[in-house]
Amino acid sequence: MSAAISYGSGLPVESNGGREEAIDRYGERIVDRVDFASGRVRPSLALDASFSATLFKSSARTLRLQVDLLNLTNRLNVINFAGLFSGTALAPRRSVAVRLHSAF
Repeated sequence: MSAAISYGSGLPVESNGGREEAIDRYGERIVDRVDFASGRVRPSLALDASFSATLFKSSARTLRLQVDLLNLTNRLNVINFAGLFSGTALAPRRSVAVRLHSAF
């Protein structure tokens, strides 16, 4: 079992338009994650966890199950906002990945 916390302090924002123009273009939820007064994206936080278990093991074969849970809090994290070259980048929402690994 493992857990990880990732924190981003927020990248600088260079926006020529105002808040209302940004809401029209990107939506209120995304714009709420931007602090126009300080000129930075608000800090981001993500909590991830991973669980793994060996289901079967013999001298010739192994079967292992792994479950990864990403962004457990399902928080909207804006990585970059209206960047000149990269545009607006959002971190993935809550997601689950399940892997079954067999060795023989």
